[in-house]
Amino acid sequence: MRRTVILICVLALMVTPLTGCWSRKELGDLAVAIGLGIDRTDKGYRVTVQIVAPSLAAASSGGAGGPPALVVATESATIMEALRKLTTMLPRKVYLSHLSMLLLDEAMAREGIRKPLDFLFRDHEVRPDFDVAIVRDGTAYDALSIMTPLERLPARDLYDSLNGSQKNWAPTSAVRLLDLMKWFDLDGQEAVLTGLHLVGDLEKGKTKENVDSINSPLKFEYRGIGVMKDDVLLGWLNEGDSKAYNYVTGKVKSTVGKVDCPDMDGDFVMEVLDAKTSIKPEVRNGEPSATVKVRIEANVGEVGCNLDLNSRGTLEKMKEMAAARTEALIATGIRDVQTHFGVDIFGFGNKFHQKHPRYWSKWHDQWNEKFSRMDVKVIVQYIIKGRGRIVNPPFKEPDA
Repeated sequence: MRRTVILICVLALMVTPLTGCWSRKELGDLAVAIGLGIDRTDKGYRVTVQIVAPSLAAASSGGAGGPPALVVATESATIMEALRKLTTMLPRKVYLSHLSMLLLDEAMAREGIRKPLDFLFRDHEVRPDFDVAIVRDGTAYDALSIMTPLERLPARDLYDSLNGSQKNWAPTSAVRLLDLMKWFDLDGQEAVLTGLHLVGDLEKGKTKENVDSINSPLKFEYRGIGVMKDDVLLGWLNEGDSKAYNYVTGKVKSTVGKVDCPDMDGDFVMEVLDAKTSIKPEVRNGEPSATVKVRIEANVGEVGCNLDLNSRGTLEKMKEMAAARTEALIATGIRDVQTHFGVDIFGFGNKFHQKHPRYWSKWHDQWNEKFSRMDVKVIVQYIIKGRGRIVNPPFKEPDA
């Protein structure tokens, strides 16, 4: 009898973990959103969702049964009300756990994004691993309505392009919602967001012609990093300053840069393979200063002059000139942010918070003012790893 009771108890304990998902949601009952857009309007907010069409997304061709995604939008005073209001247009509740991209319009970004994003920060169904960008001179509704030729799901195309450009080009920054959540509570570093441009014929971009044409009438282009103060957009960095931001914050994985040829006309291009950055905060005469050290490994990617790459002296000159150019790029980017915006997007304040907490406690409330006057020294160590498949350029100096 005792053995029987013990066996029943063991079986009961084993069955307990197998009770299933009590809060499960069937896929057939949900409208899975992959893109979300928020625009500021007179009524409050226009919320746009790009939804996967399950019966169409797996079709073998884009035109066989219609587009693989649907776009719907509505307006309300709050984001959550607008999302629930979408049920008047859809037979299913919008499900946000698979978002790839969140787009915000520039007008709202210049007012402040913390309030409209509160719902996304708070909602338990939202996974904050999707990217966020600001639509420049346009609306999030328009950006989510375009059809893209390379990816069947346009929001996924926007996501892949942003992450690919940060990885291979560098003047963009793929910022996730989780990054924003951390920045808003972080002392000593302000947030940034990349800008998205729509280039071309907007009306044609919303039709199948944008996919069928070899030269799409409408294209999107990520351009410039937006500088935030708290949650308000102040303005935009140009391409060079955007690349400098990524160097200082250690986000450069690969990029290319043109450098003047030593002692002759023309230029050469270096392909950065790896870049590692360290920031050393220092206190001089009671004031903050910092040294930024960047170690770069690169290949010679292109040569537009008659350089002898077999010469150790030539390679040394190329290395020195590439290092000097990168130092100037980074120093100019830091100085431009100090002069034009006066907010620390690089995280120097966070470094002082960690290394010099006593001084930071004095500077905390006036850090942006301290940052705008802070002296920053940039040191670049450049290493040339390779010269490519050929050594010297395939041309000769013209006869005199």
